[in-house]
Amino acid sequence: MEATKLEFESIYFDLYELSSGIFAAISAEKMPTSNAGFFDLGNYLVVFDALMDPYSTVDLIKASKQFTNKEPSFLINSHHHMDHLFGNRKFPMNVPIISSSEALIEAQQTLGTRVKDFKERAPEEIKRTEELLLNEKDPNKILELKNDVNTWNEIKEPSFSLRLPDFIINDSFTIKGTKNQVQIIYIGAAHSKGDIIAYFEKEKICFMGDLLFEETDPSWATAAEGVPHPPDPEHLRDILIEYAEKDIAIYVPGHGNLCTEKELRENAEFYDEYYIKK
Repeated sequence: MEATKLEFESIYFDLYELSSGIFAAISAEKMPTSNAGFFDLGNYLVVFDALMDPYSTVDLIKASKQFTNKEPSFLINSHHHMDHLFGNRKFPMNVPIISSSEALIEAQQTLGTRVKDFKERAPEEIKRTEELLLNEKDPNKILELKNDVNTWNEIKEPSFSLRLPDFIINDSFTIKGTKNQVQIIYIGAAHSKGDIIAYFEKEKICFMGDLLFEETDPSWATAAEGVPHPPDPEHLRDILIEYAEKDIAIYVPGHGNLCTEKELRENAEFYDEYYIKK
């Protein structure tokens, strides 16, 4: 199975149709920008993960409408990390957001500090970005920097807050549409507490969230901050091996390009070497 790159204008991601009605937004930068997707199930349009940059999320919503002629039915957050839910607030309030119960709890307990830090940094970041704009010639970079200024101005407003999930799940379930169906699989503690993935068994496609990276880096295991350590690396390794052994043609990682079984086994070996056997 080969993914088809679509004509869609975004400075943030490239858009692919993996199979009829199954789309992946693959970041133009491998790190730290994340990937996302959306699924046209016929009577439902499911979006899988928001993105860190709100303007990237706006592009994701635009793409989902353009290529399905539908409004999003709901959004699923694969886990609680900021780069997969910061853009939540760009979805209309009548679009419910779903996550695991653990992901919601973790977001409530940990992300307030991050938002406070962002608010404190906002004036400095605005000044720094405006200085970069003075000498920038690339039209795409100029647009990105202007969007960044707008985002930091929004963050520093007293009313700014994250939009967290509205509904929680504690188990796997299947969304059966009139045209297609997807399994939303509750993984539990692996990359984070309460991970969720999306699996199309018939089409042999799996959206892995941050259980899978196209590339891994041994420095993650020794980083004092900035790189979350998996709460259960053994479970994460075992899930990677389990899904590597399934009949799946395309794996969508949380970061990086589309993957195959090869990357899952490499990820499993990475966690085994640097988190389990150490």
